[in-house]
Amino acid sequence: MDTLHVCEESCGALEQHPKMASEMGTETVVKKGYRVRQVVNLATVASTAVFSGMVIGWAAVLPKLEEDTSKFRINKEHVSLLVSFLPILGIATSLVASSLMEWLGPRRMILCAIFPMPSFWLMKAYSPYLALLYIGRAGLAITSSLIGTALQPLVAELSPSNIRGLASSSAEIVSAIGVLVSYLLAHFLPWGLATAVSAVPCFPIFLMLLTVPESPYWLIRQNKRDEAEESLKNLAASGTDVAAQLDAIASTSAPKASFKYQASQLKKQQNRQPVLLLWVMFILRELGGKSALFSYSVYMFRQAKVEMDPFVCTILIGLIRVVGNIASALTMDRIGRRPFLMISSFICGISIGMTGLFLMLELPGQSWMPLVLLLIFVGSFGIGLGPIPWIYVGELIPTPVRSLGASLITATYNLVIFGLNYAFLKIIAELELGTTLMIFSLPNFLVVLMVSCWFPETRGKSLQELEKAFKTK
Repeated sequence: MDTLHVCEESCGALEQHPKMASEMGTETVVKKGYRVRQVVNLATVASTAVFSGMVIGWAAVLPKLEEDTSKFRINKEHVSLLVSFLPILGIATSLVASSLMEWLGPRRMILCAIFPMPSFWLMKAYSPYLALLYIGRAGLAITSSLIGTALQPLVAELSPSNIRGLASSSAEIVSAIGVLVSYLLAHFLPWGLATAVSAVPCFPIFLMLLTVPESPYWLIRQNKRDEAEESLKNLAASGTDVAAQLDAIASTSAPKASFKYQASQLKKQQNRQPVLLLWVMFILRELGGKSALFSYSVYMFRQAKVEMDPFVCTILIGLIRVVGNIASALTMDRIGRRPFLMISSFICGISIGMTGLFLMLELPGQSWMPLVLLLIFVGSFGIGLGPIPWIYVGELIPTPVRSLGASLITATYNLVIFGLNYAFLKIIAELELGTTLMIFSLPNFLVVLMVSCWFPETRGKSLQELEKAFKTK
């Protein structure tokens, strides 16, 4: 018996026994023969997160745009609106995305969202009018929100349980890389060229996504069992009992889960509770300061009077976030979600609170301490508070309400981001940056309390097992 055959048999056994696979660790699983095609499929889907990252990170060009008066002039009010377009349009888009996802399928919806993105980037880059800049920003806000709503549920439904943490974390890593790339472009290039170059990733990712199979869960809901079987064969390790997996998927899926059906299913406690808990977690996550830091980092470092170039500080923020995401992805399937999330949230609360206290008291070392503390915040955010809530969206929301639940959570998340981003410059002008950062520390500690009291560990468990996590005993 050749080595490849032995490896594939081992993978099949691991797929049937996810707890065993989890104990062996992600690295061992990959070495034992998960097929190249399977890895490429998951990597391609995760790569679509780069669009959300680049749309968020584009805000780093705004200080240069303020200084460029060759086409039109913008002020702080325009800056707030341009930053806030992403979340405010994401609210309505996320709610519509639920029905679109069920109609088109999550993979096809992502393809449809990517298709017009290059034209929106180029419109922003070369527009002679401020109004067209707004239209381009609005188009990117809508399309990136559609992608973000479908991404984690699709990754969860395409991933084997024993590497689902790694696969889901990969999307957060790619998003962080997208933010970092935008920061680098903003630093080294004129704002217009930096904006135009942002269109480049759309073309290869769109072509690669054409080769990825549709979610077998969605195909089952559409009564397309033959297509679901082909999709699952494309995704599963050799030796997997595909028929048994299809039966397990069908047992938790309702045919053609319409909005009305999903809304009725939310009345059930086991479906409503995880959606409500994640809804609160995402609100607290955004109130903890993440969005303001990533969107207004250049302005924050200028106000904190850090002597280093604010654009360089911003690049360091993006780099540390990527490092934290990678560290999380490589170890999460061994250690688990809950410990990472609680430790990460606690360190985030401490570090951003200390930054605020430092600025309020104007302690010695002001030229470097705010940067160090905020880098600690970003690193800890990247390890847990950044990726894990999105992983929970794919893992904990039950199949009968998965697309609607993801849409409701994403809509609320966008609403909170909009409020913070639009008001942030006004808030720090009124309260000062130090006081604002101290207030941001409190929600991070509340996340620790929430996770310790109500969230189960999902490491190594199949989606079918997790369907029962919130059922009353």
